[in-house]
Amino acid sequence: VYSLYDGKLKLVKQIGEFVCCNALIAYVDKYEVYARTSGVVRGLLPDGFYVNKGLKLADIDPRGVHDNCFTISDKARAIGGAVLEGILIKVNK
Repeated sequence: VYSLYDGKLKLVKQIGEFVCCNALIAYVDKYEVYARTSGVVRGLLPDGFYVNKGLKLADIDPRGVHDNCFTISDKARAIGGAVLEGILIKVNK
């Protein structure tokens, strides 16, 4: 979910909450911000944070698994593993 405006973020939902498509999740100043898909809110910028137009405000996981909000994603784990492998190859040369 990306901001369409510049302004101060006011959260309506929190990480771990299930939202339906088009649910109100936050405000940027007086402007409403809606979920674009149904799922679990996996990431949010902090309440009161100043955002610029185009900045990513929230991440909604369409799989809807609450526990995924508090664990590392498959993509992040793969990237971390690749970085570690590169470091080990460089160090062991």
